[in-house]
Amino acid sequence: MKSSLHRFALLLAALSPLSAHADSALPPEAAVRQALLELPSVRAGQGEIARGEAWQRQLEAGPHEWAVTLEGQQRRSRDAMSGPDRHTQDWAVGVERAWRLPGKAALDTRLGQEQRAIAEAAAEERLHNGARLLLETWFAWLRAQQRLTQIEAARTTLAKETRAIQRRRELGDASELETLQIEAALAQMEAEQQTREAELHATREQLQQRFPGLPLPTQLTLSPPQAIEGNLEQWEQELLTHEPGLRLARLESSRSQLQAQRTDRERLADPTVGVRLTREKDGEERLLGLSLTIPIGGSARQAEADRRRAEASIASEQEAQALRETRASARAAWQQARGAYAAWRSSQDAAARMSKAAQLQARAYELGEGSLAEMLAARRLAFAAELDARLAQLDALEKNYRLQIDSHKLWSFSHDRHLAQDPP
Repeated sequence: MKSSLHRFALLLAALSPLSAHADSALPPEAAVRQALLELPSVRAGQGEIARGEAWQRQLEAGPHEWAVTLEGQQRRSRDAMSGPDRHTQDWAVGVERAWRLPGKAALDTRLGQEQRAIAEAAAEERLHNGARLLLETWFAWLRAQQRLTQIEAARTTLAKETRAIQRRRELGDASELETLQIEAALAQMEAEQQTREAELHATREQLQQRFPGLPLPTQLTLSPPQAIEGNLEQWEQELLTHEPGLRLARLESSRSQLQAQRTDRERLADPTVGVRLTREKDGEERLLGLSLTIPIGGSARQAEADRRRAEASIASEQEAQALRETRASARAAWQQARGAYAAWRSSQDAAARMSKAAQLQARAYELGEGSLAEMLAARRLAFAAELDARLAQLDALEKNYRLQIDSHKLWSFSHDRHLAQDPP
């Protein structure tokens, strides 16, 4: 158990430093590590490793154990010449044990190693999925916050303009229609703000419930997304190399093949060897014997071997399917990240143009060359374009970080490092 705790602690402690990826869009390194440590699904990885180690020891020890046999009996004998019956005490004691035939122990050792590797891969996959979940939940909260921030800024500006037009209306310089139009626009903006506040509260609650104690910054300064480096084939190979789910499928397939070989060997049953000491006629006779028992395999053993071969075939196909799915996901993630980066750059240009158009429309309204409805429409378009640009920035950042997590360049996990010391 100490070994499993040690290995699991190293698995969690090996989160790579985030200095190369420091960004206010991400939570701090220490907070990420602690949040993942407290995730129940990640803590279950400790049980995965402990189970794998116990299974390995069980397979290496083998299925057979020593057995002790004790036997006592009373003998009654009659001798026609000696007269009365004679009563004597007899007893026997023996030990016996079945022994694995040559080749079975070696296969069991390999199966134990495979089982332990599967447990470690399962624990790593739990940690990897926890990091993905944290990133997804974190960016859902960031999007809700950006939507609310943009709504609040737009509402503040519109509220000022509403008060100005209401004042002009009092002075007879604005029509009732203009007053109704801008008041209706402000009411719509306030309703939108309430919706976005509820969305922010919901995403914050989800984030805090999933990852209690994860600090939420009061201010965010998002860095510009970075272009995706390398080509598709390079990223695909890197993601296939590090994907824990694919590694787990490969290990399961390998284990099933070994299990099929082991079961096929079991068609020839293990012999049982025993030693027996017998005392008869109150010690007048003593016997020392050796026994050998060889079970005769039947149809059940053949059926078990057939079942294991079928399971190995299934596992092999599942590995092939996992490879296809992982390759498809890797290529899609790379394409999506590149597309998100291009969309962000385009949205930046669109937001700048819409903002300029809204400024010109506002100036035209001030000069009496445009209507209030036209100015409000231009403002709405500019607001939507700015919000789209912010969301596109978050989308590009998230997809880039997802690639880095999957390729173990961000929040990397490894249980093969720093094995020299016990964790504190």
